[in-house]
Amino acid sequence: MKQKDEVLGVKIVGGLREASTPWAGASLLVELFRRSGIDATANEVLPAKGSAKGLKQGQMVESFVLLSALGGDCVDDIKHLRNDAGLRKLLGYQLPAPETARQWLDKFHDGSLMVAPVQGSFIPPESAPLSGLREVRRRTISAYVEAVHPGLEVTLDVDVQLTETAKENAQYCYGGYKAFGSAKVCWAETMLVLADEFRQGNVPPSKDIDRLVDEAYNMLPAGSWQVKVRSDSAGYQQECLDHWHNRGWRFAVSADMSKGLKKEIEKLPEDAWHLWKVEEDGIVKEWAEVPYVPSRHYEGKDVAPYRYVAVRLRHQQGELFRDGTSVRHFAVVSNIWDIDGQQLLEWQRGKAGTIEQVHRILANELAAGVFPSAKHGANAAWLRLQVITHNLLQLLKKVALPEEYVNAYPKRLRFSVFTVMGRIICHAGRVLLCIADTILKTLIAPARRRILEVGWSIS
Repeated sequence: MKQKDEVLGVKIVGGLREASTPWAGASLLVELFRRSGIDATANEVLPAKGSAKGLKQGQMVESFVLLSALGGDCVDDIKHLRNDAGLRKLLGYQLPAPETARQWLDKFHDGSLMVAPVQGSFIPPESAPLSGLREVRRRTISAYVEAVHPGLEVTLDVDVQLTETAKENAQYCYGGYKAFGSAKVCWAETMLVLADEFRQGNVPPSKDIDRLVDEAYNMLPAGSWQVKVRSDSAGYQQECLDHWHNRGWRFAVSADMSKGLKKEIEKLPEDAWHLWKVEEDGIVKEWAEVPYVPSRHYEGKDVAPYRYVAVRLRHQQGELFRDGTSVRHFAVVSNIWDIDGQQLLEWQRGKAGTIEQVHRILANELAAGVFPSAKHGANAAWLRLQVITHNLLQLLKKVALPEEYVNAYPKRLRFSVFTVMGRIICHAGRVLLCIADTILKTLIAPARRRILEVGWSIS
C-alpha cells in the first residue's frame, strides 16, 4: 500500500497521508454534483453494471463533468486528471483510464437503432442508456429550479449547430462539407439547455423541431409556466406554428421569403415603413406590418391569421449591396399582437444572445466542438455530458459563487475558481482539504456553505 501511495504522489508525513492538487477549487463542483442529487440520479437511471468492480455510474458521469469543466477537450485528456493524486483523494476514487472512459461511452450506442426506415436523412431513436442520461439532464434542471426559484417566464430558443468533421461516416450538410449537427433548446431566462439531440449533417435543421421543443418543455418541473418560443426559419412550418399556438404558447419565428410574401412586402406604401435604426456602416433598418395570410393545408372559420412584420435594409446613401440589389427584405411571423413591430423584432433577435451563446460555450469553452467517436450513440452521449456540465456550471454560479461570476464563462471559472492549489490530508477516516487562508475565507468556504444550505428535493 505504501508503494502504491508513493507512485500516485501521496506523501506520508507524521503518520498522515498527504497529497496536493492544482484543482482544489473543483471541490465545489463535486460537492454540488453530489448534494443536488445528480450523482444519485445517475446511479439510479443509467443501466446497472454487470459487476460490482470499478466505478459507479454516478462516478463515471462525474468524471466526464470534471474532464470538461477543467478544460479537457477529448477522452484522452482524462489521463492528466487521473494521474493527479490530490484529485483522487478529494474524489474518493481514481478517474477512469482513457480506454475505460471510451468503452463506457460506446455503451450508449445501439447499432440496431441505426437502420433507417427510408432513404435520406434520419434521426435514430435514443438507446436506453442515452434516455437514462436524459434523466440526469432533467435532474440538473430540477435542481436549478429548486435552488434558484426562477420566475414563471420560459422562453424556449431552438437552433441547430453544425460542426465540421473529418469522420468517415459523417454526412454532408447543406453547406457542402461533412458535419455533425447538435440541436438544442435553451431556456433563455436561465441559459439552461433543456433539450439536446445529436444529428448527422444531412438532417435538415427543420426536422422534428416541434418534437424537440415539446421535449424541452417536458423537462420542466410541474408549474404554471408562461411559454414563448423563438426560432430561425427552421421553425417556419405551418404545423409547428399551429402546434405552438394551440398549446397557448407565444412565438416569433423568422419567415422564409416566399414569392407571395415578397410580393406583399414590395406592395407596401412608403409611409408604411418605420425607422428602426441606422447602423454604423450606414445601413438603414426599417420595419413594417405586412397584411399577409398564406394559405394553409386546412382552414376553419375560427383560425386566426398570424402577424407578419417585415424588415427592410438599404444603404443611407443609396449604394447597392454586393449582389446588385438596392434593398433587402426579411420577415418574422408571430402570434404576438400586443407589442409594436420594433419590440417584436428586437425580442425575436434576442436569441442571438442566448442559444447562439450556448452553442459557442459548448463548442469552444467546453468539449462539444469535437466529437470523439464514429458511433452515433457515443457522440450523442458526449454531447449530452457537455450539456449536463454546462447546466451544472450555471447552477454553481447562481447558488454558490459571488455575483461577479454570474455571467462568467467556463474559462474564467477554471482560472479564478477551480485552479486553486490545495493539500488533501487523510487522517482518522476523514479527508481534509487545506487551502490558502484568503481564498478559503473569501471564496471556497462561503460557496460551500451556500451549497449545503439549499434544501435539495432528492427522492
